[in-house]
Amino acid sequence: MSTYMIYQRTISEDLSNRINSHPESPIAKAFFAIGMPFKDNVEDVVDDGIYHGLYEPTMIMSTTFDTDRTPFEAIFDEGNGYGDGSITTVDICKHQSMSVGDLLIDLTSKQSHVCMPTGWYNLDLTLKINKA
Repeated sequence: MSTYMIYQRTISEDLSNRINSHPESPIAKAFFAIGMPFKDNVEDVVDDGIYHGLYEPTMIMSTTFDTDRTPFEAIFDEGNGYGDGSITTVDICKHQSMSVGDLLIDLTSKQSHVCMPTGWYNLDLTLKINKA
């Protein structure tokens, strides 16, 4: 069984107002860059998004795969509402469908991936869990 934490960029009314009033600000640039990363800048884009607090955990997905499909393909489908039933999803909060820029953290292997315009990119990101 594999378990994945999904992080997505979220936008509050306050953040929306900040971006709209200062579209050239570092946080606005970081927010928009998450929506269209390229392989040559994806590590920096994700780091910048994390730095500015743009990502929040939105879903936990668990599965055992007995199909020829890749886990990421099935997770993307599930996150967009057309999964095949092989994934159990727990919503942490209200969220959007999965899209480019979303982070997928494999809680078993601690590997991190970001959804790209085509496929997924394996991030060089270390998972750290803070104790409260």
